[in-house]
Amino acid sequence: MSQLALPAHQENHSLKGDDDDIEYEELGLLPADIPPVPSFRGIPLKYISLVTLAVQNSLLTLIMHYSRVSIPPSQSYSAPTAVLLNELLKGSISLAIAFARINRVTPYTSDTPQLPLTASRFWHPTKVLLRVRRLGREVFSPDCWKLSIPAILYVIQNNLQYVAATNLEAATFQVSYQMKILSTAAFSVILLRKQLSASQWLALLFLAIGVGVVQIQTGVSDTSKASSLLFHGTSMNALKGFLAVFAACFTSGLAGVYFEMVLKNSQSDLWIRNVQLSAFSLLPALVPIILSRPSETGLFSSLFENFGAWAWATVAIQVLGGLVTAMVIKYSDNILKGFATSLSIVISFLASVALFDFQMTFTFILGSVIVLIATWLYNQPGRNPSTSRLVYVGKN
Repeated sequence: MSQLALPAHQENHSLKGDDDDIEYEELGLLPADIPPVPSFRGIPLKYISLVTLAVQNSLLTLIMHYSRVSIPPSQSYSAPTAVLLNELLKGSISLAIAFARINRVTPYTSDTPQLPLTASRFWHPTKVLLRVRRLGREVFSPDCWKLSIPAILYVIQNNLQYVAATNLEAATFQVSYQMKILSTAAFSVILLRKQLSASQWLALLFLAIGVGVVQIQTGVSDTSKASSLLFHGTSMNALKGFLAVFAACFTSGLAGVYFEMVLKNSQSDLWIRNVQLSAFSLLPALVPIILSRPSETGLFSSLFENFGAWAWATVAIQVLGGLVTAMVIKYSDNILKGFATSLSIVISFLASVALFDFQMTFTFILGSVIVLIATWLYNQPGRNPSTSRLVYVGKN
């Protein structure tokens, strides 16, 4: 998923239920002063975005796993190529959105005369030139280099996700990947001096226990089969998969917290930052492609070798996740995002049983339930939330 962040005061502009009604009453606002709940055909957008995010997370795990294990390794597509395409598409979409928003989020200066933005003038050459110049100044701002560090970390994380999805069952991968909550919390405490409540510390303990139970269960069930467990012609190594998940969660937490540090005192538009992040991701995404390319083949020909429909579907769902995350941040809150995560775990578990003959065991169900409880508990609101807090989401 794409990494996105918004200041807390921006995400609270929309009404989010009964709790917000109480807040408006405490502020002495009349019902007429309360903004309407954003909705589509009568359904609040916060619920639409959360259900979409849950389905997207589940589909990404299932399709990524299937696309990697349904064919022999010799016919598998290049994971670094998928990562590169994800960054290219995500960056292009973010650039288009930033271009459309530049008049609304960037103040006018003396060298950019104010022109009324109408449908007839939107593509006027003078107007387009002014917007391109302003967009260029925003993208190539003096502090854009700060995004290079999280960009490299996110490229590493995305490549590790493919390693994990190749060596773990979809349900096991989905549950284990929730360790990113633990790594994000740890780096938040170390780098941002964030204070966690007692319930959040308890949730992190439960999370570690739950993921440990799932790992023990998988290790026991795979001990006799280790690297020889064939699934549609592909071998899976549980140890290698868990090490990849652990490393992916570590890089996800560090990148997310560093990205928050960059955004905390930044006035740049969110989509501008995503363009910068994608731009700095291109070079590190190209490195494994160049190093793994056979010497007798051309770069472009090896780039899309074995890149079929399932590979394109994986990339498309990853890009969709970034856009859906933006909706969740704008229209929802942490509690409902926790429920979306829980729902995606349940969907992945049920789909793995139905599609991949995943064997249900008591220890796996116990570990999954503990992780679900920990996720819900960690996302409960604190008593004194900070008004300067930033909400961010690491990549899917």
